[in-house]
Amino acid sequence: MPKISLFRDSLVRDLTRSIEQNLEKYRTGDFQYLLSDTTNLIETEHEYNQAEFDKVQSLTGDHQEVQCCLGIFSGLPRISAYLARDQRLWVFFTHAILLQYTRTRWPIPQDTDKAIAHIKTHFFASGGARGIERNNAVSRLWWMAKICSKVEGMSLERSLTAFLFLYDVRQNIVDRPSTSQNVLLLSAVLMKLDESFRGDKGLFNREKFRGVMKDLNLQGGTKLLDVLDDAEIKRIVTRCAR
Repeated sequence: MPKISLFRDSLVRDLTRSIEQNLEKYRTGDFQYLLSDTTNLIETEHEYNQAEFDKVQSLTGDHQEVQCCLGIFSGLPRISAYLARDQRLWVFFTHAILLQYTRTRWPIPQDTDKAIAHIKTHFFASGGARGIERNNAVSRLWWMAKICSKVEGMSLERSLTAFLFLYDVRQNIVDRPSTSQNVLLLSAVLMKLDESFRGDKGLFNREKFRGVMKDLNLQGGTKLLDVLDDAEIKRIVTRCAR
């Protein structure tokens, strides 16, 4: 399998400053010339699986988010969370290996100012953890799969399907570290969402789910959810979800 490379900091800075000059490359061209100069790259000991990356595709009217998350997560089987927070990794992928996916999934506006802002958001990973976990076209896929990989008692594909079904529900989970970082609580919530997804989808009502999360926050204020066992957490989630 091919080795993973990082773009050097200096190249990331140059690309960021040169977005307007490179607009046509972002729209219809490529950045392969950057790969021919090895001084632009830092090769790592990690590898990526090109066959899995080939599954990462966005079609008109169907972003195939579950498939893309699975492809990226399987295609990068051994990277650490530390490396996954390095924007040099994701800028390499959006400009080289997954450039076509990136511009198909996140079409670039015609207006120049809007296009520059759009490219900064989705082709780069500025803004710290938020930019990497939510905005970069490729890193967001890995991080959503990483969250769902913690879910116990359910396949990654199934948990991703429930997690990705509605943006507002997903963000309510991601925005609450007390939920997304507690494996038992996260698992219980995703299982309830999966149950709802396969039923009437009532739990995906924005106001309904926000109410559930508020109730869970109140429960966390009166009980230390981190020290409760699986059965008790499931009871609490079931009660809040009624």
